Amino acid sequence: MERTVNAIVLRRRDSGESDRRLTLLTEEHGKLEAVAKGARKAASRLAGISDPLSVAIMTLAEGKRNRFVTQAQPLSSFRGLRTDFERLSFALALVELYAATIPHEQPFPEAHALLVQSLKALETHDKPLVALVWAEVQLLAISGFMPQLEECVITGERVSTAEPFLSPRAGGFVCEVAAIPFTDRFRTRAEVLFGLIQLAQIEEPPRNLKFADESLVALLPFWRAIAEAPLPANESAVAEVRHG
Repeated sequence: MERTVNAIVLRRRDSGESDRRLTLLTEEHGKLEAVAKGARKAASRLAGISDPLSVAIMTLAEGKRNRFVTQAQPLSSFRGLRTDFERLSFALALVELYAATIPHEQPFPEAHALLVQSLKALETHDKPLVALVWAEVQLLAISGFMPQLEECVITGERVSTAEPFLSPRAGGFVCEVAAIPFTDRFRTRAEVLFGLIQLAQIEEPPRNLKFADESLVALLPFWRAIAEAPLPANESAVAEVRHG
């Protein structure tokens, strides 16, 4: 059986002598795994479209154990991302989150559309860090993982301190008294919480975001808890931001 999908390559791994195993986000069927046979050969027609961030119309054939890419029509490779180290590192961090959190083989067209929009924003925004933080918040929102930030998860108390606690295990903001049992708690600025709340409510990245660097740092512990897997691209992106 064959099917045609609109796909974005989230991740690739070498397989066999010359193949690549791809993690795809498709508009029609959600996240899928597929093998691009011979894609590591320089002359392969699948070599270009097997790179992360590639967007293509792909024909997938079902085998007994694996799914194979048999044809591919490139649509975009986001060339602007590939010529700017910061933008590229942010884009790879973002697709790493999609690969780690989107469920397999469950239609999720909103995620596909959001990722395309987010990659375009990372490619063109004057401040790619702002675009990345917005994109991460939007992914949290549509995937159902958005932390509770407006009031304490435990008591319902509103944010009233300059440096409130966040706890991934608790699920968001925890006030001073309620934070004690949560050993994963950490402090951030109240302005970071307010900024993240606002980002969840807008449909495109703002021109600027106060404390964008601290916002990205604050989101990483939540992604670690959600993914329950290593996130090297995100660890690297946060390290770059921290060291400016």
